[in-house]
Amino acid sequence: MVIIGAGTVVTGFTGVVSVSWNINPNLQRLWELGSWTPYDTIKQATQEVNITVYAGGGPRIQIYPPSSDCTDSSAKFECTIIPASCSSTVEAPSGNFYLTSYSYSKSDVRGYGQQTYAGMQWISQTGFSTPSVVLLGISEGQYSGDLTPEQMGIQVLSPEAEGFSGSVSAGFPGLGTADRAYFSIFTEVGTPGAILKLDGYIGNASVSVQHSPLWIPV
Repeated sequence: MVIIGAGTVVTGFTGVVSVSWNINPNLQRLWELGSWTPYDTIKQATQEVNITVYAGGGPRIQIYPPSSDCTDSSAKFECTIIPASCSSTVEAPSGNFYLTSYSYSKSDVRGYGQQTYAGMQWISQTGFSTPSVVLLGISEGQYSGDLTPEQMGIQVLSPEAEGFSGSVSAGFPGLGTADRAYFSIFTEVGTPGAILKLDGYIGNASVSVQHSPLWIPV
């Protein structure tokens, strides 16, 4: 089914460049001898979304400290995807999504900064239950470039490791980049200071946010 980008709406974000969604079935089949029919199938399907926006168009999300009790993680965002189609109505995911990763990218000195949010939610279907709570773990990643962490829409603890990254190729114009890279624990993403346009500067950041589901007897 064809979707028209100019008519598609994504709530909770502004300046959306692209959006994609996908289902992860997370099926675990229990096999037994003498049969190709599973003894049973354990289902924990999740819905995943990826939203890329021009810098400054995404929500601010706290991802620290990690969970110390059975309180549900607050490191999530809310959005609704409303696709525009030339024919029938298209269904798309909506609701609260636990943040699984964040990235900032401005790889061209005259380019525009972009932020990408990835999230997931458990799907409630017959045959399996959704988690009672979802715990937040340590969020780790790295950043590099001329921009400050705040200008890449992130806040971090003191870097735990640092080194160098770079590349260059032969030929004309034979340009490359060289930067110092930092590895750290992240505390917040989507900070208001994320740079959209700043000629002469580049920056890249990526963070993986750990979430773990927990089923509690009732």
